[in-house]
Parts: sequence; structure tokens; C-alpha cells
Amino acid sequence: MKKTLIFVLSIAAIFTLSNCNGLKKMIENADDINYSVNPKVLEMHGGEVAVSIKGNFPEKYFNKKVTATITPTLVYEGGEKALTPVYIQGEKIDGNATVINYKAGGAFSYTEKFDYIDDMRRSTLELRISAAKGNKTQDFEPETVAEGIIATPDLVKLIGAGSPAKDKFVKDIPDAKMGLVNYDKNRAELKHAERKRDEIVALKDYVNAVNEDDRKEFTGVELISYASPEGPIDINTKVSNDRSKTIDKFVKNEFRKIEDFKEDSFFKYLVTEEDWDGFKKAVSESDLADKDLILRVVNMNTDPVKREQEIRNMTQTFEELEKLIHPMLRRSEVLVNVMLIGNTDAEIDSLFNADPAKLSVEELLYLGAMAESADKKLAVYTKTTELYPKDWRGFNNLTCVLCKKGDLKAARTTIEKAKSLEANATVFNVLGNVYLAEGNIEEAKTSYQSATGVPAASIGQGVIAIKAGEYDKAANFFGNDCSFNAGLAKLMSGDNDGAIKAADCGTDKDDAHNFYLKAIAGARKGDTDVLFNNLRTACTKDASLKEFAAKDMEFFNYFDNDTFKTIIK
Repeated sequence: MKKTLIFVLSIAAIFTLSNCNGLKKMIENADDINYSVNPKVLEMHGGEVAVSIKGNFPEKYFNKKVTATITPTLVYEGGEKALTPVYIQGEKIDGNATVINYKAGGAFSYTEKFDYIDDMRRSTLELRISAAKGNKTQDFEPETVAEGIIATPDLVKLIGAGSPAKDKFVKDIPDAKMGLVNYDKNRAELKHAERKRDEIVALKDYVNAVNEDDRKEFTGVELISYASPEGPIDINTKVSNDRSKTIDKFVKNEFRKIEDFKEDSFFKYLVTEEDWDGFKKAVSESDLADKDLILRVVNMNTDPVKREQEIRNMTQTFEELEKLIHPMLRRSEVLVNVMLIGNTDAEIDSLFNADPAKLSVEELLYLGAMAESADKKLAVYTKTTELYPKDWRGFNNLTCVLCKKGDLKAARTTIEKAKSLEANATVFNVLGNVYLAEGNIEEAKTSYQSATGVPAASIGQGVIAIKAGEYDKAANFFGNDCSFNAGLAKLMSGDNDGAIKAADCGTDKDDAHNFYLKAIAGARKGDTDVLFNNLRTACTKDASLKEFAAKDMEFFNYFDNDTFKTIIK
């Protein structure tokens, strides 16, 4: 039989014979039938295998009174699958089948899809032909038209990218305490009562407490002095600067026994000659009847002299300002800045081992993220859920670890708990990962779509797109991700070099399956160095891949190659 194999599955034909020939003669001349199958090796996409066959019958072959049934049948170890038959008839048969003329010959086309199972990787597609003339029926010898099925998309790993909730732990936390003193109009002397006011007493207590605490450090003091905005600018400038000197002397004297306060560089000075910002704030927060008018005057006049004059023109209002607003603006502020020193990584780990209840939820989440082993993460996040059962983050992060360890039953329980506490995008992404690992593709897809704004959700959607045979879409979802699945998406979308790069740059790059993927890319490129070097490494790392490669139709063109046979033996 003359066989023409092309890249598209088209099932070929059956017979043609002289009108005077019977069934026996047609069977004897069956080699005159041409058929084409595209592709040469069948391919699985989206869980299905598409078959397209064309058959061409020569002149004077197909008996005018013959009918025939062609049944494409996939034969594989452990079973076979008969596809939808093709019906053909001679030109003198009254029926609805495809007519093949005797003199001119003829052709038929056939397309079909069937569900793929893993046993079909090494298989043969046969044409089983049964022909009849009158009451006589005869079967042709089965004709093999295709061998094996490429099922590379089935290598996809049902794993999404985890999205652990982030902790808010900050080791060193800034803190501050402020006290202020007021002055008389145009004066810079600090009255005795101001030295003893409650704010200053509280500030002293704060400073002394910090000085005695090893977990607290001074970071500096800001001394900020002001003058109220009434009066000439030259007077206000002098008085505000004098107040700065006064508060500087006072603070350094009060805390002269503390080492930090002895350093000039420890202090930062700020002087505001006319505190118009403070004025506007105080007026807006007051009960003054004309406060809106006052603020309008201030905002409309950029010249401070004119601005003050306009306000003085409102005699009664100005008197109220002098009594209620200006006194509070004649001040100096003392701002003591401190850093609260948190636990070190070692201290947090030690506390976890000794008494985890002493750790905050933020410290526990931080420790879990910092842990290198899955078992340590599991222990930390489990304890987090016990100590802080109302915080969804512990359950979410515990689910990520359980998924990685393959405990999907427990993972489903913990992520459902997280969802009940807060159904946010991060939780939906992890829920999608659980569904994906379970093989529940539709629920996974729905969950990922609800994970708006979580970049990791695109990884799971990429896996789903591979399963659906949407390879360009999958490659877009993965973007520049470095992983086996990302490489597989690029491979299936035709980017062999991109597949090699993606498999070669991730944290899982030393996994045997990444080398296997690169071997396939090498085979598709026709680059035997890439093919054999990576296949050899893959089989060394995982011996089970030898048997798998021996049946993988990606390597169909190399099955008889000595190097290939040496690698997989």
C-alpha cells in the first residue's frame, strides 16, 4: 500500500477497482489506495485527540455495486477504541453514503475527536474495512495509518503559586513623646509654672523610662519654637529665636545626666517666626463667631503685614484672638524621638520553642515566612492558628504548606476556615490552588477569577489554560515566571527556546522533569545535543523517566537512535 503521512489527521480510503472486479479483486489491489493522515503522530490537546483522514481511490478500482464501512480504530495496550465509521458506496448503489465513481475514482474526508487516556500514548490507528457486494461480505486486512499520540500537555503539574498572607512585623518601631511650654507676649523667659506643667512632667518620666530600658533607644530631640503672627516681623523673629535658646538650655539642663543629651548633634532646631499655619488651625478649631471671616482674610492676603492689619481692623475679633488664640501660639515644643527595639530572629525562634504564647501574631507569621523547611513552617502556622484563631492569615498560610506537602484534605479544611474569617482575594487564590490540586478545574477557575489583584492567581489560570489546550493564553498568564509549567506553556505555544529558559531559571530548575522538558524542546528543535544531554540528566535523576521516554512520541524520530536507546535502557 502506498502511504502518505501528513500533519493533520485525515483517515484514508478504501478501495477502487474495475467495475468487473469483485470484492476479492479489490482486496488484492488495496495497495492502490492512497491515504493521508495529518499529523503523522496524533496529538492530545485539551484532553482530546483530533483525527482527520482523507482517502483517495484510483480510477477503475471501486466496484459500482459495492458498499464499504471503514472503522478507524485506536489500538493500545489494554484496549481499543472504535471511532465513528465512514460509509462508502459504488455509483450503482442506492443510498446516502459517499459515492466513489468507478471510472474517475473518488475520495472521502473524515474528522473525529475522542477522549484521551494515558494508555493511548503508544498506540496504532487502524482502518478496519468491511465491504459487501450483494449478499457477500469480506473484510480487508487492517491498515495502520498512524502510530502513537503525543500527550506532552498532560505533563502539566496541577500546582498553583501560593500566596501566603504577609505579616506586619516590624522589628524596630519608632516612638515619640512631645511636651510644650508657653511664653508671655514678646517674651522668651520660661516661667516656673511652665516648667512644672503636666506635659513636661510626663515628658520627663518618658525620657527617664527610655533611658532605663535596654529595648529602647533615643534617636534624637527636635526643639521647635514659634512666635504668634501678630506684631512686627523683626520682633517676632527675635523672640522666636530667643525662645529656641531658652528651650534648648532648659532641656539640656533637665536631662544633663543622660549621655545622649550631651551631644549637640542629638538636637535638631526649627524656628517659625510667625506661626500662620498654627493660627489658621487654631481658628478653624475654635468657637469664634467670625472664624470663617478671619480665615478668608488670611487666605486672601499673602502679605503678612497687610493680613495682620486687616485682622486688627476687626477690633472686637482681634481682642478675642489676643485672648484665645495668640497665647497658645507663643510656644516651644520638645519632641523626643525613640526607637523601640524588637526581638531578633534568633530571639523570636527561641521564644517559639520555649513559650510561643509570648509571641505576637505578627512575630509568628514572620517566623513562618522566615522558616526554611516545610515542617518548621507547618509547626509555626499550626501554632499560629491555635493562639490566634480569629486571624485568617494563619489558616491561609497553613493551607499553603499543606498543599505543598500534599495533604489536600487538611488543606481544604484550613482554607475554608480562612474564608469564613475573611473571604479576600488572597484566600480565593489559595482556595483555587486546593481545587486545582484536587483536579477540580471548574471550581479552581472560579476561585482564581475571584482573586482579583493577586499576581499568583495567574499561575493557576495558566495551568488551567494548558489543560484546556489554550497554550498562547497559558503563556500570557505565566509571563516571565520560571517554572516547569511556565516552560511547558511556552513549549506548547511553539517557543522552544523560551521553554528551555523558563525551565532553567526557577527554584525547581534541578528537578528531573525540567530536564525532561528541555529534552523535548531539543527534540522539537532537532538539536540532538540539547535533547540527549538533558534526557540523560533527567533519567539519571529519575530512573522512571527511562520507561516513560521509551513510549513518548515526542522522541518518535529517535527511537532507533543508538544514543537514545543507550540513555533509556
